Amino acid sequence: MLPVNFDMDLLPPSQPCPPPNASPAILPDELIAEVLSFLPVKSLMQLRSVCKSWKSIVEDPTFVKFHLYRSSQKPDLAFVTSIYATEALTFTICRLFENPSDVINLPNNDSYYQLKDKGCLGIVGSCNGLLCLLGGISFDGSCYYKDMFLRFWNPATKTLSDKLGCLGDGDSDISLFNFHRLKFAFGYDNSSNTYKAVYFILDTTIVRVFSIGNNVWRSIQNSPVASRHYSAVVHLSGSVILVAIRNYTTKYYDCKDITIKQFVIISLDFGTEKYTQLRPPQGFDQVPFLMPNLSVLEDCLCFSHDFEQTHFVIWQMKEFGVEESWTQFLRISYHNLQIDIDSISPNMSSHWLPLCVSKKSGTLLLTNHDELEAILFNLRDKRVERINGHWLSNGKEYVESLFGVHGSTPLRDVASQFNRSQLLANAPSIACYFLAFCIVYD
Repeated sequence: MLPVNFDMDLLPPSQPCPPPNASPAILPDELIAEVLSFLPVKSLMQLRSVCKSWKSIVEDPTFVKFHLYRSSQKPDLAFVTSIYATEALTFTICRLFENPSDVINLPNNDSYYQLKDKGCLGIVGSCNGLLCLLGGISFDGSCYYKDMFLRFWNPATKTLSDKLGCLGDGDSDISLFNFHRLKFAFGYDNSSNTYKAVYFILDTTIVRVFSIGNNVWRSIQNSPVASRHYSAVVHLSGSVILVAIRNYTTKYYDCKDITIKQFVIISLDFGTEKYTQLRPPQGFDQVPFLMPNLSVLEDCLCFSHDFEQTHFVIWQMKEFGVEESWTQFLRISYHNLQIDIDSISPNMSSHWLPLCVSKKSGTLLLTNHDELEAILFNLRDKRVERINGHWLSNGKEYVESLFGVHGSTPLRDVASQFNRSQLLANAPSIACYFLAFCIVYD
């Protein structure tokens, strides 16, 4: 992507003032679209009412894709999370790395990006600005659900789908429907331009896939591993990926009963709906005290694990699907992270999970379901900051977009659809035009 900082040499040469009766300059829609693509969705939703041509630009599928591409290039990441409020979960957006102290007062953030839904239990995933929310009705407040469903929410456009993908008494999996035995994931299938959700059931090879648009859960090829213990399920490159343990059905994780060869990474391609089994990094050669975990950092699959109860290690797969591309991203002692490893039980959900990293500040966010605080670790100066953020463990990385629930346009090769050099060279003069417009109509 070309830089968006402009030299003075790019400014158009000075021109004499036009005569009073000169026709007003007409800017091409392509140039207007370029400037609009820099604006947040909230502003674009308001600018649709300026004129019909602007409304057409903002709603054009090509512009929607390009705006998403622009949003994803921003140096600071937004974060979506959920917290328990009175009788409901509150979903909200925060920009974590702009000022970490601000996230302590998360519920006071911009109400435009908040949603209160009594039926939703949590966030399944975030993809292209859409959030997949999981809801359900339990039996007498237990962890068993007689009905479960999905809802899809775009916080930026303030649109929320109806209840979709409902699972009820007539479903063959209902006897297995203990909420804590299900692993849900959400992502985008580039081959069919479709958003999909998937769930795995612990101790079984059963896998079901849901596609937005047909509102049906389909059975697909069984998982190659029936595991009692799964890592977090992540979405990357049109696939959902998790860590499983072969031939291990013990209720609680115990490193003494497991060999290193039992760990396997399972990748389900959303397009082919076929599985690939990947080996963990070669440097992962000792069974860790805690179950290893997966996350996505800088658009790379990350494998994180404990090492001898002294260090926390993160590996990055630089080229997805290529086992030889595993590279050690971080190795740091628990002492330097200010983590008391002796207080952690392997039977608890005590995994420290790297959720996201800010390219701008070089700050890594680590969260833990069993901790009241999250950790911000600066990769450059090795500084550790604890923040009040137990709710961050439910969070997902978020990039705002104009995409609707039934998005049906491909997301690849976005930048190639625009003549970048022409548009960027003219952007300063267009910016002046918009500034003048704002002054006149303020």
